[in-house]
Amino acid sequence: MINALSKIWSFAGKEKGNINKSLFISFVYAIFHMFQIGAVYFVLLGIFNGDGSNKPGLIALALLLISILGRAITNYYSQLKQTHASYHMTADKRIEIGNKIKSVPMGYFNENSRGQVVGVMTTIMSDIENTIPIVLINMMSGILNALVFTLIILIYDWRIGLVVVLASLVYLYVTSLMERKSAQVAPKRQESQTRLVETILEQIKGMHIIKAFNLTGKGDVKVREAIKGNKRANLNIEKSFTPYNMAQELVLRLGSIAIGIVAIFLFSKGDMNLVNTLMSIIISFMVFAQIESAGSSMAVLRVVSSS
Repeated sequence: MINALSKIWSFAGKEKGNINKSLFISFVYAIFHMFQIGAVYFVLLGIFNGDGSNKPGLIALALLLISILGRAITNYYSQLKQTHASYHMTADKRIEIGNKIKSVPMGYFNENSRGQVVGVMTTIMSDIENTIPIVLINMMSGILNALVFTLIILIYDWRIGLVVVLASLVYLYVTSLMERKSAQVAPKRQESQTRLVETILEQIKGMHIIKAFNLTGKGDVKVREAIKGNKRANLNIEKSFTPYNMAQELVLRLGSIAIGIVAIFLFSKGDMNLVNTLMSIIISFMVFAQIESAGSSMAVLRVVSSS
């Protein structure tokens, strides 16, 4: 994973600053998101304390407004920085490749594939443009935000926090297994994409021969095989990820259930009051959202790294 991240960081070039800004803004976004939990807590506290005034509701409303406004602003600027970074980093790289191609020897394309160059400039660069900033920022901000959220829960109640830590560690272990699997299949997908571009260029170059000799359906066998090969490569990636995705979801859902069970057990023993018990059950529905986002991005990391 570290090797893949270093590749992405090196590729970013002058856009590292925008990626850093987007990461920081995403972290602030998560803080505003946590204001929602505070709003619920004040409402529950007011109900169980018998507070019949409008104070708990007004506090909750203020926290919700801060959360909504803060998330709207931070999400806007985070997306803006991501889009700027993704467009300009690939644009700069296309210009760099174009400038190098201008100075290659005349016989370069006799020994090297034009399909590979065109594939890099089109399909591969499009993959990078559309996925790198999203994967990098979602993964890094997801990990950071999950750590902060976990620390807050540990301070709130170490027993509930311990369940969160254990579930997160198991989830990350499953994700690491999926990342290893991705490392095996990602290069094959990359090769199939290059082969597809090469065969299509060859088909276009020989189109006048195909038309002259009526070879439609016969002369495009290589193209059909390349399309099928590319389809198989993409399907193989999805199929190889499916068991790990199921395991990830199972771990997080069981972790959420475990939080509820532990909270109810502590309440039945008198070690946790009703407000904290209800808050723990509510937290169980949202505590793993950030780490789940980071884990899904880790799964695509090797594919992006291959590109």
